[in-house]
Amino acid sequence: MSALPPPPSRRSLTAFVAVFALAAVCAGTLIWTIERQEQAQQRTQAADIAGDHVQALQRAIELALSANNALVALVRQGQGNVTQFEEVGTQMLPFYPGIAAMGLSPDGVVRQVVPRQGNENLIGFDQLKDPRQSAESIRARDTGLHTLAGPIELVQGGLGVVGRQPVYLDDDQGRRRFWGFTYVTIRLPDVLAATRLPQLTERGYHYRLWRVRPDTGEEQTITASAPPPGSDAEGRSLTLPNGQWTLSLAPANGWGSPAVLALRCALGLLFALLMAYLARLLVVLKAHERGLAFEVAQRTSEIQATQQHLQATIDAIPDPLFELDLDGRYCSVHSQRAELLAAPAEQLIGRSVTEVLPALAALSVMDILKEAQTQGWSTGRQIVLDLQGLGITWFELSAARKPGSPGATPHFILLSRDITERKRSQEQLQLTAQVFDQSSEAIVIADASHTIVRINRAFTRITGYSESEAVGQSVRLLTSAQSAQDFNADAVYARLTQEGHWEGEAWGRRKDGSTYPQWLSVSGVRDGNGCTTHSITLFRDITVQREAQDRIQRLAHFDPLTDLPNRALLAERARRHIADLQAQGGTLAMLFLDLDHFKNVNDSLGHRIGDILLVAVARRLQSLLGPQDTVSRLGGDEFLLLLPSASAAHAAEVATRLLTAVAQPFQIDPYELTTTLSVGIAMYPADGDSFDTLYQRADAAMYRAKQSGRNRYGFFTADLEARTARALQIENALRRALERNQFELHYQPQVSLTTRQVVGAEALLRWRHPELGMVSPAEFIPVAESSGMIVVIGEWVLHTAVHDAKRWLDMQLPLRALSVNLSAVQFRHPQLPEMVTRCLQQAGLPARRLELELTEGAAVDDPAAALAMMDQLHDRGVRLSMDDFGTGYSSLSYLKRFQIYKLKIDQSFVRDLDDDANDRAIVSAIISMAQALGMQTTAEGVETDGQLEFLRAQGCDEGQGYLFSRPLPADEFEAYLRQHLGG
Repeated sequence: MSALPPPPSRRSLTAFVAVFALAAVCAGTLIWTIERQEQAQQRTQAADIAGDHVQALQRAIELALSANNALVALVRQGQGNVTQFEEVGTQMLPFYPGIAAMGLSPDGVVRQVVPRQGNENLIGFDQLKDPRQSAESIRARDTGLHTLAGPIELVQGGLGVVGRQPVYLDDDQGRRRFWGFTYVTIRLPDVLAATRLPQLTERGYHYRLWRVRPDTGEEQTITASAPPPGSDAEGRSLTLPNGQWTLSLAPANGWGSPAVLALRCALGLLFALLMAYLARLLVVLKAHERGLAFEVAQRTSEIQATQQHLQATIDAIPDPLFELDLDGRYCSVHSQRAELLAAPAEQLIGRSVTEVLPALAALSVMDILKEAQTQGWSTGRQIVLDLQGLGITWFELSAARKPGSPGATPHFILLSRDITERKRSQEQLQLTAQVFDQSSEAIVIADASHTIVRINRAFTRITGYSESEAVGQSVRLLTSAQSAQDFNADAVYARLTQEGHWEGEAWGRRKDGSTYPQWLSVSGVRDGNGCTTHSITLFRDITVQREAQDRIQRLAHFDPLTDLPNRALLAERARRHIADLQAQGGTLAMLFLDLDHFKNVNDSLGHRIGDILLVAVARRLQSLLGPQDTVSRLGGDEFLLLLPSASAAHAAEVATRLLTAVAQPFQIDPYELTTTLSVGIAMYPADGDSFDTLYQRADAAMYRAKQSGRNRYGFFTADLEARTARALQIENALRRALERNQFELHYQPQVSLTTRQVVGAEALLRWRHPELGMVSPAEFIPVAESSGMIVVIGEWVLHTAVHDAKRWLDMQLPLRALSVNLSAVQFRHPQLPEMVTRCLQQAGLPARRLELELTEGAAVDDPAAALAMMDQLHDRGVRLSMDDFGTGYSSLSYLKRFQIYKLKIDQSFVRDLDDDANDRAIVSAIISMAQALGMQTTAEGVETDGQLEFLRAQGCDEGQGYLFSRPLPADEFEAYLRQHLGG
């Protein structure tokens, strides 16, 4: 609250004195200014009057003095001798009033004077020597100026002035010399009479005519009124030859009017009093106004404080607050959170709730307004709104009728409380209750003394205890006595105070006394002080999980088909035995078993019979082994045996028994099946000191046994290791050969046996490795086929070959077609036709210029698929030939159906044509059969003229071999074609 204003009486007195002093100063200043102005006017007027009289005096004196000029003229005219001076002077006097006498003074001595009468005593008067006039006379002689002497007492008597004019005449030599003076004597009373100075007295002025004596510097009064004016008189000066005369005037009554000044002072005082009074009234009014303003400010401050308190109260309400009329129209809106409004506040004012809210919510608002109109208040109704940015929002409404004057339109204050969180909490509580009751896990709530206070349905379902039977019991009810060594209920619940949680496995006890494995999770509930007030125990019956874990554990270590240990379990046992043997010494044997031609069983009889056979083989193998031995199924038809503490001889004996036992027929209704084994043996420590090494080398020995004819066993040897290492090295290098551009194509020409002209060429793949050198195709092609890399390599071969062929054809070189070999893996690839077409299109080579060579094995392994693939290639215009014909097991029935253009006779039949009649017969039969089927023939490996003559005689179309040319790199083959063209 502001400070109280000072008392008005003291302030009004201070204001009265201050304003009176200020007004008095202002009035005095004004009066003084007026007096100054009036005195200035009086002085100006007096100065003007004095100036008029001074001018009249100056004219009279100057008129009188001008007579000297005439006298000077007479003297000069007479060269200093004026004979008729008296006559002339007498005639001049009437024209110069105020002149008492005029005369001539040669050498300063008066010689002539007019009128003579009365001036006789002037004759002989020496002006240069007279004490009173000598100073003026000498000054006039020396300066040559007209001088005026006086006022002085005239010789003739009376007061007057004497005007002297020095006269200079030229002598015979032309030099100027002083002659004397002409003078006039002016009687002052006569001159002053012309100025009418006495009239000044009549006009109310005192006057004084005075001059400063040049010889003494003292003031000399020429004439003055009685009494003369004071020192503050205003004057005007006139300049005469002997200096300045001054006429000073002053009003007889002084400057200014005392009566007027007194009147003005009285008016000024009255003005100061009036202003002081008005100031006092103003101060009193201002004090009253301030008092009123102070009261208004005080009341306003109280109102503002009340409003701020009310506003703070309203602002503290986090929920929307509305003022509505009885029709539901918004009069005012207040909300700290704009997102809780159905529309911006400024858009709600003046609109009805029926325009803004959904119909159901608007109806609830109107009902609560009607109830508040009836009983003054209403509360409890809830509405739900879909608000932008918040979604579904619940509000609880409270309304109260606002006090108003009788007859006025009733208004209502409506509070819309956001209860969304409360709704969600209620829903959450309901959901929690449902989860508690419907949870698949048993939930037990116990108090601080570990007494059960609540359970859920799952508890009853798992244990058989109802809620009435369990509540009030100790939590020991949850576990059986056999779990006490792993789970101590008292200790666990006691530790909740420090640890807050425990989780683990225990054995539970049902109501019927049976036990079951359970997984327990115990948590403590603390109050605000950190004290544990309750515990929550969750548990579930894990019988099914334990059984599943056991099954999973068995599946992880045993083969599900044969129930034999799998590789993981065998590896674990092998590592344990190897560790024991490393410490104690000894040997160990690992046998790799593979059923021979087991695929035929699956393909012909189905996998079910194959699985039954595998189980029977497993049982027969187990029956032949000792208790310390382990037989494991790796997958498919592969088994692995581990013989701890076995020598090589014992391993060979066991392998022999296995071969004999497995070779016995297996009766699998309705089939009697016979199979054999191929066994590879690796010994510890001779062949390896780890499971992985022994496994790898036993596998390599098994494959050697298969290659040696199957149904046998073989030990791992050093040369086998070298071949295995070489194969691995080849495979690893082969994977980077293509990207490192290590492959190249050589071309071997195909020659017509009739014309000896080049008709085609066969593209042969070569691999030039920077370290391995030139690797034989017989070595790396099988590796490429087994690893699947042959598909990518084959595409590169085809792409390179067709581009080379296109280039040679564009050069008009003699090349009708180019042959490219296809492996069985490539031929079975489903995208082969598309790949061939893509390469031909990229190179721009016609399809008829390409010939793809297939082996018999690739065609007859799956004749139906081979026939479909050949048809696709033939439809695309590509020619097919059968390579190495006669070395496989070709079916003539399929051969006639294949889209084969050419048969290539294998070089093994051509090589001994000169010496072997059988080879000649076979070659003749092949050529005759091809001719009968409309196919061409090409003989491979032609090296002698005898072979050439025989083939030509039998009707073979083309030949290929060192007799014509070895395989050549692309640039050399191009030169060969050019040479052949030239020939």
